[in-house]
Amino acid sequence: MRFIYYILALGVFTLPGCSGSTSVNEIVFPATNVSFQAHVEPLFTIVCNNCHSTGNTVDLSSFVGVRATRVVNQPGDTACGLLQVVFGREFHNGPINLNENHRQGLKQWVIEGARDN
Repeated sequence: MRFIYYILALGVFTLPGCSGSTSVNEIVFPATNVSFQAHVEPLFTIVCNNCHSTGNTVDLSSFVGVRATRVVNQPGDTACGLLQVVFGREFHNGPINLNENHRQGLKQWVIEGARDN
């Protein structure tokens, strides 16, 4: 009987969606005033950080990592490597699960100076 309670308790504490995690579709970028902390970083965490995290060639796990790996060479540079990959102009090894709002939001963040805000 204790085993059944253990299994039930385990199920309750591991139900999908109960951990407070955000779905990629819940991240919506505004037309202006894009925030790294509110928009860019959560998107990178969900979509990119399985491969692009600390210790990898391209680190998208933090603002420091983004700047250090130079995916945005100059704030405002819409020809940067990040946007080339996001808009499909450069090769990326694997699918990128972004919608048009995400792509335009990342572009707007770069246009606005790719700030750590």
